[in-house]
Amino acid sequence: MKILKNKIISFLLIFIFLLSSCASKNKKESEKEENSTKKSEITTAIKKQKYNLDPRYSDSIENDAVVSQIYEGLTEYSSSGKISLNEAEDIEKSDDFKEWKITLRDNLKWSNGEKITAKDYISSWISILDKENKNPNYFKLFFIKNAKNFYDKKVSVNDLAIKALDEKTIEVKMEYPIKNFDEFLSNVFMFPVKLTEDSTKFISNSAFNLKEITDEKIILEKNNEYWDAVNTHINTINLKFVENKILAYQLFELGQIDFFGLPFYEIPYERRVDASKKPECLNFKTNIFEFLSLDLKNEILKHKDIRELLDNFIDSNFLANYILYNNSSPIIKREKITSDVTKKLKENFESKRNEINKNELKLSLNYKDVKLKERILASISKEWLDKYNIKINLQNDLSDINYQTFNFGTTEPLDIKYYINHIYQEDDFKKMYTNIEDIKNDYFIFPIFNRSFSILVNNKIQGLFVSPNGKLLIKNIIKNK
Repeated sequence: MKILKNKIISFLLIFIFLLSSCASKNKKESEKEENSTKKSEITTAIKKQKYNLDPRYSDSIENDAVVSQIYEGLTEYSSSGKISLNEAEDIEKSDDFKEWKITLRDNLKWSNGEKITAKDYISSWISILDKENKNPNYFKLFFIKNAKNFYDKKVSVNDLAIKALDEKTIEVKMEYPIKNFDEFLSNVFMFPVKLTEDSTKFISNSAFNLKEITDEKIILEKNNEYWDAVNTHINTINLKFVENKILAYQLFELGQIDFFGLPFYEIPYERRVDASKKPECLNFKTNIFEFLSLDLKNEILKHKDIRELLDNFIDSNFLANYILYNNSSPIIKREKITSDVTKKLKENFESKRNEINKNELKLSLNYKDVKLKERILASISKEWLDKYNIKINLQNDLSDINYQTFNFGTTEPLDIKYYINHIYQEDDFKKMYTNIEDIKNDYFIFPIFNRSFSILVNNKIQGLFVSPNGKLLIKNIIKNK
């Protein structure tokens, strides 16, 4: 009896030990899973503003940043800055670059499980060219054969040179040779959309779905239907609305966000010197053009000689080094102006002033309610005032000279020609510029620089980069413990 009792006690002790081991193992696994979930969340700050999540209508750096997390296109840039295939499996082009054929991957699905087809892309592109839709990106597609005629309602959709050859093949024919159409396809507005009857529901085709929009943030979650979901290491993205730019900057310093900077949120002017000295600060070169557009009907700016004289005193290197505090590069290189040259330029300007019979010259400049742009324009204005005695009015309304940003999505500096062709040359491709020097010599615009994006990155983050077209894709990020 005593032996039996001892056996029972021994059995109970072993049973209790096993239960304890299992509980400990489950606890460790639970903690591991909790840490893993926490690790796979990315949080950053975005401006408190309205975001249009339809990629076709996206036309700002900050809006593109959000939209490109839930939609994607046929191509995208790799971390090396080279264009790579994305939803496209293959791209072919003719020798004259006027005919392109794109083949889609086999395993493409929308987040609701439906198949992505060539028609999804084509219908999205055609809608951009529908004048009734008032899409801001419409003119960027005018190089497609009959695109402008279709926009002007001179031809039918059947005449538009975008065709689906089959379920997964797109054919595009051009009015004008486009050597880098594969780069152009990486633009956010070229992403396809899947329309639903409920306009509040978004069916995505990229690594993340829209889960929720609250007063405080936009929440995105991993899209398991995504063709490359196996290589997406982030489960949740929290995009926190922060109205005050200084507070947004401080959130990074407090460790409450994983990274801070463009394309999601510009580092404020008041903190750029401080940010530039931090080891966490990274600068990424982009091919996004920043320039001053000119009202050529203005009584001063309509004179090409005066435009040239004004352009001579725009020091892009100074603006990049002492206002942006990054390596933004001038679109057009300018020679350093000596005192003798300055004297000559001032004499030439006085001569032109007498010719147009104007004793007092005034210009208004629009900085678009952005402090950083205001500082850049203030620096330029000071030079014009000192050298030419021009009175300058900085304002937040449409002006004689307006600060502009243009992103064609490509790595070719000459592609600013598409903006100029639309604004100043009536979309006449026969007038299209063929070299950057001709753009400089006509002075339709005052080029400033190709912007570099400055961004503060927590040392736990790996794989973060900004592409030449200004996109930061969180799907590429890995977050360590």
